[in-house]
Amino acid sequence: MNHRFVFVDIDTQRDFIDPTGSLAIAGVEEIHPNLRRLTQFAREHGIPVIATSCAHQLDEEDPEPFPPHCLLGTPGHDRPEVTAWPGSQIVPLGKPPAFKNVPPHVTLHKKHYDLFTHPFASDLFHRYAASDPIFVVYGVATDYCVKAAVLGLCQRGYRCQVVVDAVRGIHQENETAVLQEFVDHGATLTLTDKVCQG
Repeated sequence: MNHRFVFVDIDTQRDFIDPTGSLAIAGVEEIHPNLRRLTQFAREHGIPVIATSCAHQLDEEDPEPFPPHCLLGTPGHDRPEVTAWPGSQIVPLGKPPAFKNVPPHVTLHKKHYDLFTHPFASDLFHRYAASDPIFVVYGVATDYCVKAAVLGLCQRGYRCQVVVDAVRGIHQENETAVLQEFVDHGATLTLTDKVCQG
């Protein structure tokens, strides 16, 4: 497995990136081709992927209130074909990873914007960080969950790149400022073409 890079796929779930999803992000279908390319590139080159998934239940209050979305067991929680990875190892809410080695694809369930609110997320990333890889981040939304992931990785001293043509914000008028914030915290910006050229 190629451990020079670890891809971090943030919340590319149907409810966010399918135009018919319950919290679909405006214009998000424009990044679908790049999400597909990154997913395929990871498969073909043995690049491990850590994917996050909002994982809510209808009878539980959303700690960051939005209309019901990404409910466990519903199609809206799943990843669409562009980023789907059959056989992904699931790390459920509040439970440690049930594996010792680094699998090709892991899906970390979370309730909050910040993936590091999962009590075992830091340990999971520590496992992948043993070879000092570059964590390559993409997905949605730039100004919420992507932002929390990027800042969390930078705060932990990990090398981090953000694929700017494979992210999409809810408030797109603020996206330039958010990307600059990433750079100010030590992340670098890149493009899908550059990532997929190795």
